[in-house]
Amino acid sequence: MQLDVDYNSGIILANSVTQDPTDHHQLIPQIEQTINTIGPLPDEIAISADNGYFIKTNLQYLDNNELDGYIPNRKQAHETKKHFKTYKPFSKHNFTYNYEKNFYLCPNNEKLEYKKTYNYNNINMHQYYTNKCLNCPNQLECTGKNQIRIITDYGDVLSKRMALKMETEKGKIEFAKRKMTVEWPFGNIKENLKYTEYLTRGIKQTQVENNLISISHNIKRIHKLKQNKSGPNYQSNT
Repeated sequence: MQLDVDYNSGIILANSVTQDPTDHHQLIPQIEQTINTIGPLPDEIAISADNGYFIKTNLQYLDNNELDGYIPNRKQAHETKKHFKTYKPFSKHNFTYNYEKNFYLCPNNEKLEYKKTYNYNNINMHQYYTNKCLNCPNQLECTGKNQIRIITDYGDVLSKRMALKMETEKGKIEFAKRKMTVEWPFGNIKENLKYTEYLTRGIKQTQVENNLISISHNIKRIHKLKQNKSGPNYQSNT
């Protein structure tokens, strides 16, 4: 289930059911469905989504339409999980990229310098590595015996720009808002409306059922707002 939720009201603006195993290609349909529902988006709107939507197509769409988007890359998303660095200390996510000087810094504070760029499936791939891996005491754990660690970065200008944006205080605040904004309606649907599984089968029938679930949530939300019993402040989040 995909939901686009207004931060200030908690009202579901768009929803969809998909058979796609990932969220990669669901952001644009959700935004366009929201526009069809409420009209042109306000200039000051912020669109927040989780790492599953961090692909070049989505970043390009936000840029082309001058939308203020906030989407973390995998490293930034995983950094919110306290156990991550202790679980895999030499994972790529623990190599820090220096945007100004264009190099990666490994967990042992060694620089992996930029070496070359090559094209794979029409995507520019950038490689970073250092020969100092051969004398590293954590070589076996990180890359294997007599091997050097190569970081392959497929990020383009938009990806790196978004990553920088997410490192700002505002970027971190917007990402923190997303959890409260989207997870609350999911919890309301499951716990309060007691809706934990679909009763219909087939994508069309399930979408109709999904619409009814969203309508039920919205009616309760509007009723509470009118009674001045609004819950958490909810902006558009996917």
